[in-house]
Amino acid sequence: MAVKVPAVFGPYPNRDKWRVIYDQGDRRVSKCFASREEAQAVVETLRASLSSEAKRPIGLAIDEFLAMKKKQGLREVSIKSWSDRLRSHLDDSASLCSVQPRDAQAIYDAMTGELAAATHRARLRYVRAFFSWCVERGYIAANPFSHVKPIGKPRRGKPQLRVDEARVLLSHLLSEAECGEDRALGLSLQILHGLRSGEVLKLKARDIDGNGTRLCVAMEGGKTANATRTLRITVPDVQALLMRQKAARAADAWLFGDGHALVNDYLWDYLTRVCKRLGLPHVCPHSLRGMHATFAVQDGASAEHVAAVLGHGSTEITRRHYIAPGSEHDAQARSVATLLMQPAESPPQTAEPTAEPSAEALRNLLRAMSPAERAALLASVEDKR
Repeated sequence: MAVKVPAVFGPYPNRDKWRVIYDQGDRRVSKCFASREEAQAVVETLRASLSSEAKRPIGLAIDEFLAMKKKQGLREVSIKSWSDRLRSHLDDSASLCSVQPRDAQAIYDAMTGELAAATHRARLRYVRAFFSWCVERGYIAANPFSHVKPIGKPRRGKPQLRVDEARVLLSHLLSEAECGEDRALGLSLQILHGLRSGEVLKLKARDIDGNGTRLCVAMEGGKTANATRTLRITVPDVQALLMRQKAARAADAWLFGDGHALVNDYLWDYLTRVCKRLGLPHVCPHSLRGMHATFAVQDGASAEHVAAVLGHGSTEITRRHYIAPGSEHDAQARSVATLLMQPAESPPQTAEPTAEPSAEALRNLLRAMSPAERAALLASVEDKR
């Protein structure tokens, strides 16, 4: 529903007096004055006040907008995100009323020339929401971005490394982590356990639990209600590296960095240099999270299980933005092939006993089975006991 903008009407004759109406948007106030001159002076004062609101600098309005967001409970990192996105496209010193629809279209056109479709469409939502708030506050009469149409089709998910490329990257990162590079350890956690960059950088020493076998993620609140979770660390080398990283740090001290809160660029810049040095395709830290989800599903994990590990409340987000297209179908096809390619049962024959399968062969067989098939196998073993 459209929000009414404050306005002043009158003066109107009202018997022997003059009436002025001030429409505040949500209610109307009417007041009578003894003379027309007195009523006209009030009208001019009120209209000048409304006009001055429209001339309010954009920077000041952004400050008020962010203060409102903070009162609503938005975290500092999110407030900074709003500030950066608004100020990167709007002139702080310009007045709110100076941004007309043609200017709004020009601002968005400039975004489309330098940003990916998903990014400039998101930026449009940011500035449109800000100007809608300005309309609600009565600072401007209409939202100049209301008729700007988003263009382009955003890509879902981010480019991911292949298995061999991921092995090269992980091996290098673990080697660097062994030499004391904490960023390499953080990126290794994203590959092996699907953490968000912010979750890695917000880890505290006490979040490493059980002698490095448990990782407590987003215990103080994360991006979503499902972000708080405890993950099992199963790689001995990573367990040792985490315990070494935890040593000599106070329980509530940051696990990474030099004691100060870090931004995501701390991991991004380092990964960019590593990919270039190793001759790998350029990927961002968040794509390592998606790569973890893809490999897990391809190896037989269900989308529900992967969503829980990633801290998602719904498998829809996991499937749409993290798991590479076709991964679930591939895992299902391999499961069916494993089932059907087993030799048919035949009457027992008195043949020489064959050698027992090797441990590696058994591991490969179990790895190829779906979670449901593994559960059924374990149940049958229990029954035979």
